[in-house]
Amino acid sequence: MGALSLLKQKTMNKLFTFLILFLSWTVLHAEQCANKQTVFFSSKSQSDSVKAEVWPFVLSPYNNIIFKTVLNGRDTLDLKFDSGAAGLLLTHDAIREKTDLLNDGTESTPTRNYVPLKAPASLQIGEMLWDSLEVWPVRLSGQGSDGRFGWDLFKDKVMVIDYDNNEMSILDSLPDTAGYEALKLEVVSHGLCFHGKIHGEGFESEGRFLFDTGYQKALLLDSNIQKEEAFVQSLELLSESELRNGAGDVFLTRIVKLPGLSLGDADMSDIPTQLFTAPNPAGFETHILGNELLKRFNTIVDLRNMMIYLKKSSRFDVAYSDTP
Repeated sequence: MGALSLLKQKTMNKLFTFLILFLSWTVLHAEQCANKQTVFFSSKSQSDSVKAEVWPFVLSPYNNIIFKTVLNGRDTLDLKFDSGAAGLLLTHDAIREKTDLLNDGTESTPTRNYVPLKAPASLQIGEMLWDSLEVWPVRLSGQGSDGRFGWDLFKDKVMVIDYDNNEMSILDSLPDTAGYEALKLEVVSHGLCFHGKIHGEGFESEGRFLFDTGYQKALLLDSNIQKEEAFVQSLELLSESELRNGAGDVFLTRIVKLPGLSLGDADMSDIPTQLFTAPNPAGFETHILGNELLKRFNTIVDLRNMMIYLKKSSRFDVAYSDTP
């Protein structure tokens, strides 16, 4: 009986030790989660919660989504999220004045547009860190930004752009999509596209649209499609302006009023729309949806299953900047 009691005592001691270790790990894990400021979304497809990293952003008067970022662990930069771009692009001024990228002697100066620097860089946003990114110099970026980063940094992730709260969340799984309009995404020449329909009295035209948060205006019609569609000539002219790309090239544009646009069951009307005769800046045949229109929808971009979900935001009815 004495030997049995001793065995029971040893078993209880091991169980007690395990419980202490388990509780210690639980407390440590909770503290780490609190320090990382993670939040949880309810998941439609899973019974457990979906951990997300949430980043606040500034939506500028020019419709730029701007984040605070850190380059190479030391240089703080304001970068624009550009879903119409890929990779990491920094302006010449930012490279020269706000980073040490040219100070180690490996780079030739001046740098050239769209020619990557020789030395890779790391980029951190919140708790997410990317190593060995190529840095592509450009002359211009969105006003108030030092450059931009593209959607491809989030491959196999889910992005939630919340224009009501000026936050973007990065998730591993799809959150609840109730109340959202679902559209199929496709990658065309490194761009994210989906299909929609433009329409008005006596005409209707279905086509591809580039999802481009880096384009500041509402909508740009593809130049080739303009030539093919007779209705374009009948659209009301609002004004004329200039459009500049990242290299600083200037394109003269006409701004017309488009009677209607449908993205799934979401309908919009009287949209100021840009027309120009130069080749499409996207490099392929597509209309371009810019952030003055996109900000009217809280958006979920599922890059794992190539779907996009749209739901009206509190900005849906705000006036367009080019409206007379």
